Amino acid sequence: MDEHNPSRRAALGALALGTAAAAAVTASTTTASASTPEEFTKRGSIAIGVVSGVPPFGIVNERGEASGYDVDVANLIAKYMGVKAEITALAPPARIPALQAKRVDLLVATLGPTPERAKTIVFPMPYSAFRMSIMGSNDLAAKSLADLAGKRVAVPRGSPQDTTLTRMAMPGTNIVRFDDDAICAQAVFSRQVDAAALPDTTVNQILGQNKGANAELKFAFALQPNSMAVRKDQMELHQWLNNTIWFMKNSGELDEISKKWLNAPLPELPVF
Repeated sequence: MDEHNPSRRAALGALALGTAAAAAVTASTTTASASTPEEFTKRGSIAIGVVSGVPPFGIVNERGEASGYDVDVANLIAKYMGVKAEITALAPPARIPALQAKRVDLLVATLGPTPERAKTIVFPMPYSAFRMSIMGSNDLAAKSLADLAGKRVAVPRGSPQDTTLTRMAMPGTNIVRFDDDAICAQAVFSRQVDAAALPDTTVNQILGQNKGANAELKFAFALQPNSMAVRKDQMELHQWLNNTIWFMKNSGELDEISKKWLNAPLPELPVF
């Protein structure tokens, strides 16, 4: 398995635009100082980091504003807390550093709750999920991971797809790491790689934006639950989030958001 950093990164429709615009879409620059629900209520706001460049979870709309699945969930969290949501859009590599640096109070940013990440941050129970899928060139005959032996498969570096595929891949699979989903997809289009491991939602968005591209969704290989994240000194907030996520699941509100953005009901999610 090798590492590969392309020097030329082609833009890929709105997906790449969303990633590039992430730094510009910031609703607040306030340093996060409160840590408990009571303190946020007194302050009247909570700074929430959302992902950008991962449609439909995090996108930039035509007005240059953060939008998507995670923004809807973030606003719902703020509603239940009775405060204003100050939304900051973050590129995937910037999510955890922003939380640790207290630039945001909370992440609602399509984070996979991996053991490695849990060493430094705390995850409430999952609030959403996507299927990890393989997108490959049209002429690639692949129906399972076994068919990828001897093939070059792109993954976003450090992502849940990276971790999961590295663990599940058949011997001989050549995993090639790039910086984000858009670059992985572009590598498939340009035939730098044979396939890419991406969220099914992202694959559908990419193929919808690139009609006639030499690529298609081949198969799904794992379900990825997504969690919010807080710092280790925010255990009161963590417990409040667990209670609130449970309530939003049972009220049907998370199911409504899933149907709105994914055209599918909320799947069965793990509880921890």
